[in-house]
Amino acid sequence: MPDDMLFMHRFSITHSLAKRYSRKMTPIMRMLALGLGLASVAEGWYDETVKDHTHRKNYVVSEQSRLQLVEQDLELAANLNAYAEQLQKKISVLRRVAENWRRALDEAKGREEEYLSNPLHSFPLIRTLHEDWGPVERLMQQLVGQEQIAALELMREHLPGAEDVAEAMWGIFRIVHTHNLEPKDVAEGVLDGIQYRGRLSALDCQALGKFYFHVADYQTAIKWLTLSQDLMEEQPLEYYDELGATSSGITLLLARCLVALDRFHEAEILLRGDKTFGDKAYHIVSHFQEHPPQQSINIGSRGFTEKFNRLCRSMSRRKTDGSAAHSQPARLHCRYNATTTAFLRLAPLRMEELSLDPYIVLYHNVLSDEEMARLENMSTPLLHRARIFDKETKKPKISPVRSADEVGIPNPKLVTEDIQLVECIQKRITDLTGLMLTSMRRIQFLKYGFGGIYVPHHDFFSVHTPTSRLHGDRIATVIFYLNDVEHGGATAFPNLDLVVPTERGAVLFWHNMDGETYDLDYRTLHGACPVIVGTKMVMAGWIYEWDQMFVKSTYYPPRQKDYRQLN
Repeated sequence: MPDDMLFMHRFSITHSLAKRYSRKMTPIMRMLALGLGLASVAEGWYDETVKDHTHRKNYVVSEQSRLQLVEQDLELAANLNAYAEQLQKKISVLRRVAENWRRALDEAKGREEEYLSNPLHSFPLIRTLHEDWGPVERLMQQLVGQEQIAALELMREHLPGAEDVAEAMWGIFRIVHTHNLEPKDVAEGVLDGIQYRGRLSALDCQALGKFYFHVADYQTAIKWLTLSQDLMEEQPLEYYDELGATSSGITLLLARCLVALDRFHEAEILLRGDKTFGDKAYHIVSHFQEHPPQQSINIGSRGFTEKFNRLCRSMSRRKTDGSAAHSQPARLHCRYNATTTAFLRLAPLRMEELSLDPYIVLYHNVLSDEEMARLENMSTPLLHRARIFDKETKKPKISPVRSADEVGIPNPKLVTEDIQLVECIQKRITDLTGLMLTSMRRIQFLKYGFGGIYVPHHDFFSVHTPTSRLHGDRIATVIFYLNDVEHGGATAFPNLDLVVPTERGAVLFWHNMDGETYDLDYRTLHGACPVIVGTKMVMAGWIYEWDQMFVKSTYYPPRQKDYRQLN
């Protein structure tokens, strides 16, 4: 299945499978919960905090896990069809029995006395009512499809959970929010101006509408919920009733959004147009006014800025004709670097200077196809949830601000040949940078899925940690791009108005600290734009301060840092 189809399909599957086996609520209970602002009770998986389950499956990032989802959905559908066939078989038998009995009654209609005077009619009637109803009653009471129900119970523990749906929801949100997309376009498969195969269902749009309600973006919530109601017309109402979704429930949440926007009259008209509410419309609106909704998902802490979003929007990997698009930063110089180390005199590397202050360069064709394939193959089985450094606890933690899987390489589980490849790449980093890597124990392999992002951040710690006390702060960063992302995934520097697209085999290198004083350079704020379609694979390495003591001396005392605090 192509990536663009999987993008829409894997969100729908993750959402539908988790919802299919969520705690049962009657349609009325669910409708009231949503309308009265208690949607977190009905849909408890809209929690902005991703729990620290490091090794659970990541359906957003892992192709293998996503393919398993498709297989599970096919298996569930086949199981449901088998269950329906068992029911249909029972229904067919009962219908044939009923038709045979009714045929005799129809023949007697209007002449019952004459009909029953014939013993060939009376005897069968007496015998049937005494003997045949017993087996029919037992058939009616017989449980059907127990084998299929048992199979569903076994599969339940392997289906996506609340956290998986929450993460998929955040992936869609990041794409929509960063690229300022219209819900109608997204639902129809138009992403960042490009038409993809696949679309979202009424239930998908309803889920996103509820998500935006909790974000307190009521205008966008209204768009998603209205879309959901429109799409519901494509199926019989009973279909959605059984899945716990009703048009009346969406109407109630739409009214709640309108009231939150002070559009009281519109909310009352909307409710009066639904026979479920009718004359109660005024009282419902009054109740909503007295109990305004509370924002339960805060996106303010996510690091999204308009400048970052604008840079991401400017760097689309595909145009409408399907060709690749390229960034147009002010290129300062493009040359072959043959001077950083003695090895480069024999094998110079093509280098583009993107910025001199701070120093940022892009090297091209650093890794071969074979090396990148080996890096992917050795790292993928070892991936786990990515962590970030928490400045408060001074420990790594899983956070929604970085949605990716990671593994540090070399790893004890790797074979000797793979470890040798990683060591070779580390030597290549020295050739690229001219810096010492004594403290760089590992390189971080990272894989991002749809909506995968790392919000703008600095790579230096800026606080004292056990690592910074031993090795100093992160003076420089290198990022290896291991694939061309089909759509999205660029690296953006908001303070420098610079954006760099992914380029297979290239390496991005920059200094995080002032080269003359070793003061932290806050202009190096950077982030990973969300992946729209495809996956993004990179390797990140950080070079430490103390290692450069005899390689890159400072010219002036630091203006900001106080090294006495390290004692």
